[in-house]
Amino acid sequence: MARNTGRLLAVAGACAALLLVGPCFVPGPLAAPAPEVVTFNPALAASAALPVLTMLAEDAEAKYGDSRRWSAVLVPLTTLVIPAVAMGIFTIYVSSDDAFYQFRPGHPRGMREEKELYSNPLYAGRKNPMEGLVNKDDFEKGLDEAWERAKPKGSTVTVKDKLKELSTQN
Repeated sequence: MARNTGRLLAVAGACAALLLVGPCFVPGPLAAPAPEVVTFNPALAASAALPVLTMLAEDAEAKYGDSRRWSAVLVPLTTLVIPAVAMGIFTIYVSSDDAFYQFRPGHPRGMREEKELYSNPLYAGRKNPMEGLVNKDDFEKGLDEAWERAKPKGSTVTVKDKLKELSTQN
């Protein structure tokens, strides 16, 4: 009886193996299904490229020499140098009214220095964008021609009107 049960199990195992192995073979040309339309799937492409990117990375391990080297630089920098510089800048800012006046628009000292600068004949017209042009009319004519070639269809903006508008701005 044990022998019959063993044969029965062997036959059942062989049938199960044939059922599992069946999909591994390619079907014949007549039984092949119609080809599917394949669309590009970016998520699938990224997941396929991910293993390649992980091969480029180094192993994450703590190296004794690296930590000592970085500690020798970062500890003094973060505990001594950066706080000392920040406290010094803050002390100068609090103790002086003119500290960092270059970064404050409309500061009296900055306005005074600007007035002194532009009183010098070498800097007299520096705020005028047309200062230094050899022929202002030639510049405006070339600008007008370039705008006529580049402007969008139906645009009613002209160079003279735009220059007039921009001349009134600060």
